[in-house]
Amino acid sequence: MTRTTTDRTEWADLPEAVRTRVQEHTGRVLDSRPAGGDRSDITATLDTETGPVFIKGANGGIFARALRNEANVTPHVAGISPALLWRVETENWIILGLDYVEGRHADYTPGSADLDLLRTTLSQLQQVPLPQQVTKGVERQYGGLEAIAGDNLLHTDLHAENVLITPERAYLVDWAWACKGAPWAELAMLAFRLMAAGHTIESAVAWGQSFPAWDDGEPLTAFVAANAQSWERAAQHDPQDWKVRAADVAQQWADRRRSLYASDKRCACEDFEAPGSDGGSIP
Repeated sequence: MTRTTTDRTEWADLPEAVRTRVQEHTGRVLDSRPAGGDRSDITATLDTETGPVFIKGANGGIFARALRNEANVTPHVAGISPALLWRVETENWIILGLDYVEGRHADYTPGSADLDLLRTTLSQLQQVPLPQQVTKGVERQYGGLEAIAGDNLLHTDLHAENVLITPERAYLVDWAWACKGAPWAELAMLAFRLMAAGHTIESAVAWGQSFPAWDDGEPLTAFVAANAQSWERAAQHDPQDWKVRAADVAQQWADRRRSLYASDKRCACEDFEAPGSDGGSIP
């Protein structure tokens, strides 16, 4: 479920009690500017007496649950994500106030310098201890695929709009879908997103291989197959052009991975010399 630009709430439309509680943290709100994002009922930058602050909020339902998850995770990723400043819950609304970061969405296309900044931030993320509040395993997003299970903190939703680029670094935003899993799983998901942004399979995999946590074995092959199945279902359910293209890219990677893995297994068999094959006796 997503929100369109026509059914989103603006600051002035929030209940007075909610606006009052927010301004207890920010001081008087002087102006508000709607922001993007489709998994909240309101996202906006507030210009306040104490400076700009970014807010996102939900009026109950699945978005509220997602924001509570984000509020639980964000304090554990300080410096990787904009800081959580405060949290308000009243009148069935939950509003999160986050440090305002002046940045732009990441560019995932080939040759983008943003990928170097992203690599640094992801390397930092892979060192963050798993918060005890994060109990959901990423394998649930892929039909219970145990190959990607693990105890590392994963963002799991790093499309380009969830990465803010400043001159100094990349920030990861929107932690609503944070899970635990194998450290290489995040890298594999990102490699796929790079392919969808125009990278060749080889260059996207090479980017993933630049991380020590990358896994080139059978678990990756299992993930690539599950990823293709997931995108095929998504495209069938909602055949928007971008989803159909993503499903096609995912299937190309699965076909390539299956072919390479089958070739590796054939080579291993061909190189194996059975006992006695040189004419001697088998012990």
